[in-house]
Amino acid sequence: MSQTHQHSAQQDSYYIPDAIWDRGRNVIGAFFLLAWGASLAAYAANHDQFLQSYLVAFFFAFSIAIGASLFVMIQHLTGSAWSVPVRRIMENIMMSLPVLAILFIPIGLCVHTLYEWSHPEFVAKEFLPLKVPVYAAFLNPKLFYLRAVAYFAIWSFWAWRLYSNSKSQDSTKAIEPTLSNERWSAPGMLVFFLTASLASVDWVMSLNPHWYSTMFGVYCLAGGAWGFFALLTFIFLRFRANGIMVNSVTIEHYHDLGKWMFALTIFWAYIAFSQYMLIWYANLPEETIFFKMRRTGTWEGVSGILLFGHFIITFLVLLARQSKRTLNVLKFATVWILAMHYIDIYWLVMPNFQKNGVAPSWVDLAALAAVMSTLALAFWLRLRKVVIAPVGDPRFKKGLEFQNV
Repeated sequence: MSQTHQHSAQQDSYYIPDAIWDRGRNVIGAFFLLAWGASLAAYAANHDQFLQSYLVAFFFAFSIAIGASLFVMIQHLTGSAWSVPVRRIMENIMMSLPVLAILFIPIGLCVHTLYEWSHPEFVAKEFLPLKVPVYAAFLNPKLFYLRAVAYFAIWSFWAWRLYSNSKSQDSTKAIEPTLSNERWSAPGMLVFFLTASLASVDWVMSLNPHWYSTMFGVYCLAGGAWGFFALLTFIFLRFRANGIMVNSVTIEHYHDLGKWMFALTIFWAYIAFSQYMLIWYANLPEETIFFKMRRTGTWEGVSGILLFGHFIITFLVLLARQSKRTLNVLKFATVWILAMHYIDIYWLVMPNFQKNGVAPSWVDLAALAAVMSTLALAFWLRLRKVVIAPVGDPRFKKGLEFQNV
């Protein structure tokens, strides 16, 4: 994807200036308070509506954090140099996973409101007469809670292990943390892929307990990785606007970030089409119900938005080489991709509740703002007086000195 060249970037300060950090904390903190105030009002006004919107917001954030985790491990496994200057921010997005464990609590407490399989009478009526006791064994509240605890324990420990190893290099500049992260990343890729796929089944696919797709986990991970690169690029564009890491993260890095967004646009479309084609070809009622629901009423329009907005428009915007090297184009692309990813998650979740057509509400925005402001505040607090680039990584200098082919 790139090759090194022989000039060094002018040295940046790898700390957030105090004035910028204080301003960011105040803005995010105010947004956090307003968002949670609105969310509490929404919960009091319509308990069910808020929980549905909250699930969409939670899964949107979760998918991005998992995408960050997978790509941190990919960078370690491949020994990639170009991404080292931006990797510490990747790691901080990955460290949203422990915070998401706390944000999962409302979903766990209200499982009976969101998931019809959590009611014994539903299981007795729908599963056992069909001789599918495995459904009843898998979809029950106790195992749901146990799996969620296991997921977050595994993810949080693995994220902490990778993050702490990386941070330890800032002062020691030892090579052992790099080697350790490579060793942790090999099994970590498999563990995260499997557990995140199962979590997607638990939290979203099981909203319709009769429907299943073996490609659903990959579909969710593809979208999450896409959203992650959009968020990562957006953060560095904001850093650049505030004079942070301007010389260390160059047009060459933005070009590579744009390549990833473009590649994942195509990968998501490939997975989405493959899932649709296989379900259409098999024509089994228990599988086609998914798309039937999303062609009912105004949901068909949302499906069209995903086809044109999620894939075609993004594909055309990022197709040209120059577009991936033009910051204003990337600014548009990052916001657009994040919006399309949210709509995609909304499209996965809400037809299970809004069966006659899409019914957007201000509660959707309140829940999204509450979840994202919580994660943003935790992210920003982690950056207080700490190095925001892995300066002790042996590949850091090489990462500063590369040029796209």
